[in-house]
Amino acid sequence: MKKTNFTKSLLLHIRYPWTAICLLILWIGLAVMCAILHLDAREVIELVYCAGVATLIIAFVGFRA
Repeated sequence: MKKTNFTKSLLLHIRYPWTAICLLILWIGLAVMCAILHLDAREVIELVYCAGVATLIIAFVGFRA
């Protein structure tokens, strides 16, 4: 059962590489920005919330067939 979910997830990333790359850049960029700017916890939480919403939008648009 678990192997099927992993395979399905892997196929989504192979089938839609540009969407996966955009999401990767979004989250790595967020991590780098938080490390460089030394943000406090409240600001990091707000940024993660905004990145989560952006991830949902990008995933919805990018992964739909």
